[in-house]
Amino acid sequence: MAGVLRSSLTPLVLARASLRAVPAARVCAPVLARTFLINVKPTESTSTTSPTNPKLRIEKPTSAVVAFAHRLGLNKLKDQTLLMRIVTHPSYERVGIQSNEGLDVLGGKVMEMFVLEYFHTKYPKMPTKMLHEVVSTYTRSSTLALMAKEFGVDDVARWVRSKPDQEHQLHVKTVQASVVRAVVGALYADQGALKAREFVHAHFLSRELDLKPLLEIDDPKLHMSFLMKRLNRERPVARLMSETGRLSKAPVFIVGVYSGTEQLGEGFGSSLKMAETRANKNALTKYYLEEQKDFTLPSDVEREGAVYKPTPIGDTPVIV
Repeated sequence: MAGVLRSSLTPLVLARASLRAVPAARVCAPVLARTFLINVKPTESTSTTSPTNPKLRIEKPTSAVVAFAHRLGLNKLKDQTLLMRIVTHPSYERVGIQSNEGLDVLGGKVMEMFVLEYFHTKYPKMPTKMLHEVVSTYTRSSTLALMAKEFGVDDVARWVRSKPDQEHQLHVKTVQASVVRAVVGALYADQGALKAREFVHAHFLSRELDLKPLLEIDDPKLHMSFLMKRLNRERPVARLMSETGRLSKAPVFIVGVYSGTEQLGEGFGSSLKMAETRANKNALTKYYLEEQKDFTLPSDVEREGAVYKPTPIGDTPVIV
């Protein structure tokens, strides 16, 4: 038997009573089994449902996310519902809420494309292996995690560290990197390629990277000889330019590498062999990292009225 108890005070109390069958001599009063409190004051909802997909919730950006969006220029996105999606990692599983998984993948490829075209055009002779390493340096998770701290991702990211059935916990750097990539993906999808490129150039390519340590050559002297032979130039010759303290404990030799009368590189060392090796490495660095001062990027054609001027196709690494 169920009954509803009404009171003049709020909130309302719904009660369900049960009456057990007892002998006629013993009559028991109704027993209240469960009591539910209902708040009659309407609450303000921060999300609505999508008109096209009722199961999909459209979340209203929080104040922290709005501030995050203004810092990065995301407040100009045409679709403002992307803001909450950008900061939501797939580990944050909630019914009807979209994660940044798709934007993460898109943004990662967009970043690689713009970094690749920039360095391939600026340094056309850069070896392919080195070019891959440069792109990886700019787009790897550790780099993006550093940028995420500057952006303030930690204050807005939504994620779950681990689940009971998972052996390994999710690392915070993985989440930070996914949000940064999702930002680029959202700009590319909502604002177009130029806006995404402006973001990558402003926040990533504007930071200088020392490229010389990334040029790995096992035997610079042998490599230089094969390179000069392929270029139909005179074989390289090492010449002692100056020295000091030959008979002391700390001698210094300066050696230059020449092809005919042209000096290709210069190096120093505590021995002639060390100085010659460094001179050949210096010559190879100058050749492979020759910088184009005035160049046009392929993505420049996206600008209205822009005319693309192709740059010379660079040389490939010599086979030793």
